[in-house]
Amino acid sequence: MKIKGLLLGMLAYAAMVACTNEDIVKNNVNQPEKVKGNLSLVISSTSNSSRAADNEESGVTDPGIEGESTVTDAVIILNRLDENGNLTKEEFGGYLTKAQLNETTASGETIYNPFFTLANSGWYKVLVVLNPTESIEAIANSQQSTDKSKYEQIAESSYTTTGDITIAAAGQFMMVNKKEIKVDVLSNNYEDPTIKEVEVERVVSKINYVVAKPNNLYPLTVQTTDYAIAETTSGYYIYPDNKAVRLTGLHKAKNLDNDNSDVWIHEGTDGTDRRAFIKTEKTYGQTGEHIFTLLEPFPKFEYYTTSTDGKLDWTVKLDKYALVNLSNSVYTARHLTDASWENFRTLGLLGVDNMAYMVDPNSKNKNNVTDYDQVFGSYFYNALKNVNADKVDEASDDSQVYFQDLPTDNTNINDNEQVGHRLAYCLENIVKKEKQVPALVTGIIFRGQIGDETGEPVGTIYKCNNKFYTSIDAVKADNGADASYDTYENGHCYYYSSEICHNKGDQYMDKAIMRNNIYVLKVTGFENIGGATITIDPSGEESDNNFYLQLNAKIIPWIVRFNNIEF
Repeated sequence: MKIKGLLLGMLAYAAMVACTNEDIVKNNVNQPEKVKGNLSLVISSTSNSSRAADNEESGVTDPGIEGESTVTDAVIILNRLDENGNLTKEEFGGYLTKAQLNETTASGETIYNPFFTLANSGWYKVLVVLNPTESIEAIANSQQSTDKSKYEQIAESSYTTTGDITIAAAGQFMMVNKKEIKVDVLSNNYEDPTIKEVEVERVVSKINYVVAKPNNLYPLTVQTTDYAIAETTSGYYIYPDNKAVRLTGLHKAKNLDNDNSDVWIHEGTDGTDRRAFIKTEKTYGQTGEHIFTLLEPFPKFEYYTTSTDGKLDWTVKLDKYALVNLSNSVYTARHLTDASWENFRTLGLLGVDNMAYMVDPNSKNKNNVTDYDQVFGSYFYNALKNVNADKVDEASDDSQVYFQDLPTDNTNINDNEQVGHRLAYCLENIVKKEKQVPALVTGIIFRGQIGDETGEPVGTIYKCNNKFYTSIDAVKADNGADASYDTYENGHCYYYSSEICHNKGDQYMDKAIMRNNIYVLKVTGFENIGGATITIDPSGEESDNNFYLQLNAKIIPWIVRFNNIEF
């Protein structure tokens, strides 16, 4: 059943205490049961926030999709405090089934009304976990066997994953109260209960993508030589074993060995495995693209060229992405610390009582890192160093591990329209400000396909002295036979950003992932072609001159934070 609004649900406490000091007695026929305290929790949704943007709020909310708000069961622990306000072993509540949550609907809003009979009146701390894990259920159902109360055990517990986040499965999103909740059970009037509001939030976060340009196709102008290959096309070649492959970057040339007849040159890798093809009149299937036959031996040739003003209008199509440094663990309840990372607390709000950072189970260890050239597999899956080494080309698309297809339009969205396509659910990733470097923060790598002005792939291209070329011949003609150059195999380039920002420019929670936030990425444009390979300095800011970043962020509860990216 959906809790409307965001994962910020509201729990209202209805507390009722009998005026007798007698012990609880067995209920007699036609006689009310005598108790010292009755507690009814009323669980409903919050209204949208209108506060100015900060580390907690953005002023805008997203309700999420139905599976992110369904409640199937709960663990609710009521811990009676001693006279000094400390936790005790006197606890009530435990695991509740959906039936025990007493679901009702009022004004289109789903409300839950679990009811508890308490042995004593007084002050209680309350911990609410909706859709708990099996380990939390086990704590709630167990007999006390440790020095810690069930409240403490659950609040201090954590969840660990290798990528399949079960606490973000449809209908199973775990939610926990944000603040430390205390309730003084005083009222003994069933019709006029004590009311206390509680906010609960999803423990997970998510990263989304909004398509800014149709088909993710971005125009840009590149520097080149004073001439360029006049015509480039794509087509199919069928091997002798009948395997069909699509060839991109077929450049039209003159066959100097056959009266300047047309021949199409495929550069291959670094120009070392060039092949020549003849274009036939046959087309392949329903593609409309021509079938080409292999010409052997390889002929002498000369490209058809066109003069330029030293510039070419090209395009970059973003076609794949890989999220990097996705955290593998999260605390059940919020953990926070101040700017010194010396004073820690469980539950509460950032900006209150000097709390500056959220904390994840690996934060302390990550803050102590000095050697950034590591995989950090104990903290992350999709670790930056592993993704950085991954090669993504046409031959490895089916077997490659980290890169996924990027959505190309804003139809068939798997989320709400304003937040675009969901790329992944993820867990909190927080380090202190000076450690917010690529090796330790969550980031994203986009793969781009370089094309001509219409978006037709230009095939393998080469970069030398900040100019781009479509053939080795052009490189050598313009820069000398011994010139060194970068090769963009199959016309692929890469863009990396470590700036998935929680609150951009904040002195603490700048590059961070925090529970109950949606980080929406939107690429607004390009100034240049990205790197020919995935090359990232893990210890500092991006320093590759092949790309430029300009981002800004804003938030909404779920809470969504928009990151506009310009490369």
